Amino acid sequence: MGELIHIAERIAGHLGELADRRSIDTGDLAEIVSGSARREGINLYPGVSSYGCHDLAIFISLSSPLYVKGRRGHLSCRQAIEKVVQHMQGSCMNRTRAAVLITDSWDSVASHEWNANLLQIAAAAHLEIYLITGKNISEIHL
Repeated sequence: MGELIHIAERIAGHLGELADRRSIDTGDLAEIVSGSARREGINLYPGVSSYGCHDLAIFISLSSPLYVKGRRGHLSCRQAIEKVVQHMQGSCMNRTRAAVLITDSWDSVASHEWNANLLQIAAAAHLEIYLITGKNISEIHL
């Protein structure tokens, strides 16, 4: 597993806890991630708007009815992949050095469509992708 697995592990742990009591709001994601990102400042999608580009960007896609009641503010896997490309090859190109995409529903069609971009990003920066299934975490290799 990659060096950013601790972020996916923390999210997976919180998913079970929160899902038992209520749905997960996008505001919960910022709180969960802030305790696991051991760096100064991050860019979080979806999340609290931040100014500028940070060393680390985290992209989270949750769609399972176990965690999310409705889609309010949550990204689909396709949307999260597109945000990775926009951030890493657009607005924060050469400034964000590490990115992690965490999803509970992998979109193989979107992955295939954006594969060339994701490979270019992985060649220029550190990119890790994780699939959360219940309490299990699997790394997805491009």
